[in-house]
Amino acid sequence: CWQPRCMAVFGLIGTIYALGDFLEMQSMSKLGGGVYQVLLQTKLLITALMLWWLKGSRQSSLQWHVLFSMFLAMSCFVLVDQGSDGGSGAGSLPSMGVMCVMLKVAVSCYCAVLSEKYLKAFSDMPLYAKISGLATTWAMASLLMSSMEPQVQQEGFFAHWDGMTCLVALSFTIKTISTMYLLQALDSLQKNIGEALAVIVIYVSQVTLPGLGKSFELSVFLLAVLVVALVKTYLISPKVGAAKAKKQSLHAPAQDTKLVSLNSRGTALMQNIGIDTMTCEVAEALPSGVFYGMLG
Repeated sequence: CWQPRCMAVFGLIGTIYALGDFLEMQSMSKLGGGVYQVLLQTKLLITALMLWWLKGSRQSSLQWHVLFSMFLAMSCFVLVDQGSDGGSGAGSLPSMGVMCVMLKVAVSCYCAVLSEKYLKAFSDMPLYAKISGLATTWAMASLLMSSMEPQVQQEGFFAHWDGMTCLVALSFTIKTISTMYLLQALDSLQKNIGEALAVIVIYVSQVTLPGLGKSFELSVFLLAVLVVALVKTYLISPKVGAAKAKKQSLHAPAQDTKLVSLNSRGTALMQNIGIDTMTCEVAEALPSGVFYGMLG
């Protein structure tokens, strides 16, 4: 993990991830929870655009419509859920907070696409080595940025830490490692779709588990079902490459095959078992879709 080529790639990605965390803290301190969550849902569209820009992975027209519908459905889900809890609405939006959250979304999507690209490109290295190179600069950059905060300079980095703080830090560590495994196995857009579904799983858990004080709201539940249906629609929609390949195969011109010889006696094996066959010899391999077989 300390190889120069590894640190040059994953070390830079880790530093950008740290910048995204810093922007997230700044935006959450200036915006209400509902507004922040709605703006955060734009990562589905931004990730798709960055996949197109950085990797050339295009979306079909159907996938673009489904992604936009998913963004609207998730935004409605968050707003209705926040409203049912008496959360803060949009109100007056501070421009600095909106700018921070949009920068955070852009940085997060950019890092997710880069991580997916290079986690798969460095296939000769074990995953834990790649995560180690990424996490080293991530932690160092996060410590440097947090040390610039006036309150941290006055009271120290570990001021006001308790058991819950350690639990949150542990959960973020597990989330980061799980995200890297997902990015290596899937792609960044599917990872963000999974995070959108996680919001719905949290809502269902809050409603069903006792002691969490969450009441069932039919409108929120129907929006959650809509999001799940849109995710399913996106996953089963044909990819651009697959659609083009199918279209080309349907419109492919017929290919002539040159016949060399035709033997009506067939093969000795078939004659011995009493089956009349015919042997056909062609000049080259048979075209796609044509197979060797028997006609009776």
